[in-house]
Amino acid sequence: MDFPGSGEVENSPARLAARAEDAVRALSLRTSGPVDGDILASPGELHEVLGSLKLLVDNLARCLPEMATWLEQCLWCGRVGGRDPRAYGEVAESIFEVASALARAHRMSTALSRDIQAAQAASSDLVVSE
Repeated sequence: MDFPGSGEVENSPARLAARAEDAVRALSLRTSGPVDGDILASPGELHEVLGSLKLLVDNLARCLPEMATWLEQCLWCGRVGGRDPRAYGEVAESIFEVASALARAHRMSTALSRDIQAAQAASSDLVVSE
């Protein structure tokens, strides 16, 4: 039975992030098996996995600054914080810390994406030899 708005909850940012986390955890469990186990079907599959992970990291990097911007706008619009100037200052400081951490995460994820791309490019030699 579908409830009104149930699609909204299913596609909420928190739920989408949880589904991504589930997928990455499953991949981690799959690739942490024994070396002689059935981790990947072939070097071609490794190449595909690296391509998908690069896109995942690219998309993550793209949304981090947007979340910081959203949070800062919430502060300016009065959606977070209170009327007490002291509380407002504490909330503003917390938002600054969140935005700073998200900016660092954005830089790190951009570097991670480049490294994954380099690994994928190097793995293309393995795909040819299959």
